[in-house]
Amino acid sequence: MKQAPAIFGVLFNMEMKKVKIHVKSYEKSNNEQTAIETVSFGRMAEKNGKFYVFYDETEAVGMQGTKTTIKWNYDSVVIIRSGTVESRQEFAHGLEYISVYKTPYMSFGLKTKTEYVYVYCRDGIWHIELEYMLELAGQEQNEMKIQIVIEEDAHGH
Repeated sequence: MKQAPAIFGVLFNMEMKKVKIHVKSYEKSNNEQTAIETVSFGRMAEKNGKFYVFYDETEAVGMQGTKTTIKWNYDSVVIIRSGTVESRQEFAHGLEYISVYKTPYMSFGLKTKTEYVYVYCRDGIWHIELEYMLELAGQEQNEMKIQIVIEEDAHGH
């Protein structure tokens, strides 16, 4: 695991905790449901009531070379990807967010309409649940559900 860029340590002016990020993503389209589950290791920090996790995406989800930042509080979540894939998605109850999803091969419009956001921390483990409608390049909408669990990495990956 690569170290988080030094700028993050300067930005937050604090020690960043090593964490394990477990993401389950479900997509329902045309009455077919697919699921993807990943486990990544990264770093977490807190600043002014907002929490941040930084990690590298894996080849398993087709985003090798992409760094992901998740920024959240109890009301909203922002997922930012940079590198091979460039995107930004914002989630808050009832929010419709339009952005662009860029890959080395193409770019297309991305529209999300958040239906459900639930964020809580229990026993030092963060749980983020998102449900939203996703529209890619103006095509039909897919129902999406993401569950993210962030916990301190006891093994220090």
